[in-house]
Amino acid sequence: MVNVVCSPTRTARFIHRLVMVLIATCSVAAAASAQTTVTLSTPGTQINADLTIQGGASGLIDFSTSDTLVSKVSSESFTRRILLKIDTQNNIPANAVIQSAQLYLVLKSAESSQGRPMTAYWVNQSFVSGQTNWYYFRSGQAWSSPGGDRGASFGTTSVSNAVGSAYAFDLTQMVQRAVNGEFGSRYTRVELVDTGGSDSGNFRAFHSTRAVDSALRPRLVVTYSTAGTQIQPPPPPPPPPTGTTLRVMQFNIHKTKDSNGACNPDFTANTIVAQNADVVSLNEVNFYAGTCAWNFDMGETLRSLLQQKTGVTWYAQSVNPNGVGNVLLSRYQPVSSSSYLLDNGRGVAQMGVVVNGRTVNVFSTHIEYDNASWRPTQIAEALGWMTNFSTPRILMGDMNTWAATPDYYTLTSTLRDGWVTAQNAGTATAYNGTGATEGESRIDYVLYSNVTALTIKSVNVPNTVVNGLKPSDHDPVVAKFTVQ
Repeated sequence: MVNVVCSPTRTARFIHRLVMVLIATCSVAAAASAQTTVTLSTPGTQINADLTIQGGASGLIDFSTSDTLVSKVSSESFTRRILLKIDTQNNIPANAVIQSAQLYLVLKSAESSQGRPMTAYWVNQSFVSGQTNWYYFRSGQAWSSPGGDRGASFGTTSVSNAVGSAYAFDLTQMVQRAVNGEFGSRYTRVELVDTGGSDSGNFRAFHSTRAVDSALRPRLVVTYSTAGTQIQPPPPPPPPPTGTTLRVMQFNIHKTKDSNGACNPDFTANTIVAQNADVVSLNEVNFYAGTCAWNFDMGETLRSLLQQKTGVTWYAQSVNPNGVGNVLLSRYQPVSSSSYLLDNGRGVAQMGVVVNGRTVNVFSTHIEYDNASWRPTQIAEALGWMTNFSTPRILMGDMNTWAATPDYYTLTSTLRDGWVTAQNAGTATAYNGTGATEGESRIDYVLYSNVTALTIKSVNVPNTVVNGLKPSDHDPVVAKFTVQ
């Protein structure tokens, strides 16, 4: 039996015919794993129409030249909805297999911090830019219901007040059905509707394709494989750990900026890999916003890098309340994952992982730095939400508070401080001798439930300097637990 290896040096040893077979085999393997990602954002061609429609007295106004896309729930004269028509007919092959289709809109203004539920609906009529309003989808042709003829809904995104951040709307299933021709047209027509109540402060405005800065314009990012191509199934998830040890890592990555201020996600990923953690909590992770990640999801980039560097599947759960947030990465397939928004633009990510037959619920958060008055509320909200999950629990994050403060005592009223416990046991180590994680302060924590099922074995603040550079302005904290 010949072992087929797609390598020129190996194949050169065989006769010409076998070389041809190997080349064909390699070509098929490459085709089988090929995927294509396209970004549809060009005004007028890739995005044929994007506009606001408004009811009542403004029902016949054409808003297709506005540089904003507006949503509001109120009386009919003030209610507004967003329409987009995207050319997936000429840019995506018919019957392509859609792996992902994410619509990104950048928030321009918002009245309040409340999370507004914006639901994506298929639009049954083919509307035309310059001819569409609350009553008509094109000149002389009226909607059967004013405000748009909507079909099925395809998911809801919570939109808060993170001005300048890109909010993602998952249109994967909608685009799949569109390119399959199930709606009669292979264009993707979507209406975004605020499906919440008419609370004050629900106004939201996004940048349209008329935005001067092209980076702020709407875009649909589609990853697909061509129909008929055999896609390799994803590798089976690794089995849950059979041992009793769980190794976790808390790391504020400072948007992947190293100590020279350069964006360096590869350095960040190498630092994480070096600590051999099972679950990693990351803070200051940008999501299609800000330094180092205007055009990509930094958490997904790091997850992909870890997967490449370790050769195992990694799983992610993120929370992005304002374009920068927290991500949990796990080499063990979670049995649950979720997120929760805190007041004033913060959030918590959650994963449940099984160790030694027991579910350990792990959380990642980042508490406010600039405004100390917000910290008690955010800490209380995070701790309160965590009670919805079974013990044992591990909370990691940059808490922006110090020992012997009221905020610290709130945290440790229900959780144990891993560093202090390990220090008392003689198993806490730090390259700097103090355990400080940012300058001379210890503000990054691994906290855990005071239950017999979870015992901390050691905590370390490792030296991450390579060739004189640090990967972040924070040092990570690595803790080793025994789960019983």
